[in-house]
Amino acid sequence: MKTNLPIRRTGLVQGTALTLIALGVAAGPALAQEAMEPETIVVTAQKRSTILLDTAETLTAIAGNDLRMTGGAGFADLGAQVPSLAYTSNFGISQIYIRGVGNSFFSPGGDPGVALHSDGVYLSDQEATGVAFLDIARVEVLRGPQGAPYGRNATGGAINLVSKRPTENFEGEAVLTAGDFGRLEGALTLSGPITARVRGRLAVEHKALDGFASNTLAAGPDHFDDEGLTSMRAQIEADIAGGILRLVVSGLKQDNNGPALKILPDVFPQPAEFLYGVKPPAAPRILTSEIGTNEREVKSLTGVYERSFKTFELTAIADIRSSDRAITFDQDGTARPVAVTTLDTQSEQKSLEVYAASQKGSRLEWLVGATAMQFDQSRVTTVPGQLPGTFLNPVLPLNFPIPFRFAGGGDLVSNSWATYGELGLKLNDQVTVRGGIRYNSDEKRIDEFLDFFSSTKGSQSKSWSKVSGKATAEWRPQERILVYGSVSSGFKAGALNLGAFTPAVRPETIENAELGFKLTGSGKRPSLSLAIFNSSYRDLQVVQIGPLSQILANAAEATIQGIEGEASVRPSKELTLSANFSYLDASFDRFSTTDPRRGFAAFDLKGKTLPLVSDFTGGVRVQWRKPLASGAVVMASGVASWRSDFYFTEFNTPDALQKGYGKVDIGVSWTSPSGAMTLSAYGRNLTDETTLSSMSVVSPLLGSLRVASYDPPRHFGVSIARSF
Repeated sequence: MKTNLPIRRTGLVQGTALTLIALGVAAGPALAQEAMEPETIVVTAQKRSTILLDTAETLTAIAGNDLRMTGGAGFADLGAQVPSLAYTSNFGISQIYIRGVGNSFFSPGGDPGVALHSDGVYLSDQEATGVAFLDIARVEVLRGPQGAPYGRNATGGAINLVSKRPTENFEGEAVLTAGDFGRLEGALTLSGPITARVRGRLAVEHKALDGFASNTLAAGPDHFDDEGLTSMRAQIEADIAGGILRLVVSGLKQDNNGPALKILPDVFPQPAEFLYGVKPPAAPRILTSEIGTNEREVKSLTGVYERSFKTFELTAIADIRSSDRAITFDQDGTARPVAVTTLDTQSEQKSLEVYAASQKGSRLEWLVGATAMQFDQSRVTTVPGQLPGTFLNPVLPLNFPIPFRFAGGGDLVSNSWATYGELGLKLNDQVTVRGGIRYNSDEKRIDEFLDFFSSTKGSQSKSWSKVSGKATAEWRPQERILVYGSVSSGFKAGALNLGAFTPAVRPETIENAELGFKLTGSGKRPSLSLAIFNSSYRDLQVVQIGPLSQILANAAEATIQGIEGEASVRPSKELTLSANFSYLDASFDRFSTTDPRRGFAAFDLKGKTLPLVSDFTGGVRVQWRKPLASGAVVMASGVASWRSDFYFTEFNTPDALQKGYGKVDIGVSWTSPSGAMTLSAYGRNLTDETTLSSMSVVSPLLGSLRVASYDPPRHFGVSIARSF
């Protein structure tokens, strides 16, 4: 395996590796002096139930209740608690990065580098993920390439969102939340038995928010970054045919003005300035926008059958889901009709996965499975507007408007299937070895068109296949200590740039070596998880700016290495402290490309940092729970996170830089003695940091503008919950 370890880092990584092994040896006798119950957070990241700190994976699990305590409600809230995870949203499309790998490409034809699953179902459409956080039990984040069970498009890692299941006894909760910026939310959950063998669960939620950004144009929407969303999930779980059959129906409907897409001030004159002498406003959350609409509808039906046999457990998951979304926004950020963009997208996904896993406790553990998926997506992008005359004809003046209408897109059909298997052999009480392999096959076909002063149509198809895998050695010198090492390979399918008429993009591959240490504590004894890794990428897929639109392209080579850690401790019965950190060294080894914001000159990017990668990230969480003499319970929670500088583009230029920052979120609650009533309050971004969450560079014909989004400002909320 190629490591590409820079000399200046080798000593650090080797020293840390030796330290992890030494911890495994030295900590054992100390722990043996005191018998304690280990933490028993159960996860299903290996497609079987395991204890978090006894799982030889670089894995973080976050309870849904812990996220909600401080007002968290989505992917953006994971970064404070998960090492090496970054989240951005371009034009309202979710984009997740782990260890510097993800996908900022928001057109059909490409795939994310972090595989997102909801209750085990792979989600192809990044525009259809909003319902997944409703009534959620926990979030499981696997970092690094996944070789077998989650191997498809998981070169950076995988995330599994696990929803709450129906309960044996009746329970329910109604929650009403209000806050500043016009926030009003309501949620209702009901769960319990329907008959002796059938259980059900229903969760419904509605969110309304006026918005964090204001519009100066009276003829346009009042606010952006607003919310108008209703989501639901209904479940039926029945004991049938010797197993459990679960049917899940989910839906989401959204209708608002859309994200606040800010045209950033620029040293270069923009088309609106050439034509009419006007500029977008400079203030971060002030827009001048003629239009803004964002309509989204998502539906899904999932069936899960689980049956336990004498020697193995069988699981089958069938799923069908669809998404329909249309977003329109002002592309120039002024009152003049220079450019308006509409993205109209529909998708449908059908998938089936069947796998069997050996029963827990056997000396030889095994897992075999197969999966198949068809994903159809269509996208039409339209941009009517005006261009400065000189952009198209040098004899015309810059203030001479030339009307244009850009339209592009088409249809994508993607078919994928895979088989995978994994074996684990317990050599003795201390040593276990595991190996997994996956064969993945992808085929994509597009029918595309482009209409810009002339019309072009075409079709293109391409297929790719790859074997990837992972080998792991686990050593348990004492009951509460786990040291593990792994080597793995990952694969992300190639891509077709729908509507761009460019050649197919090659698959992205990775080789990864990792060493980890886990210490299971209890009470005043801390729990600790550490990992170091080195990843070598070939044909890393990155976003480039084409003449008319964004396209996906291959960077030659990149190396990402780093150290991650998580720790928690309970110094008293009332207080729990936890922390996480990551250090990443992520850079291109070989990559040369052009920058349209600097005259299309070619730049050698060797040594440049990958987009959205911070050298250092970290977070601290404090949780305090105090039962009162009356029987009531008071709780308080605070999360402080920080992140060093990062760039939004591979060129690492100052105009695409977000300076390092820290943020603080808090939550407090009071629960009545009977447990039936809870009053709570939260505050987000208490220091009111103004930070960019995303940035994209548009077509040179539109002036290579930087279109950005900002994280929410400081805001507060209070809620009342009634349990029954």
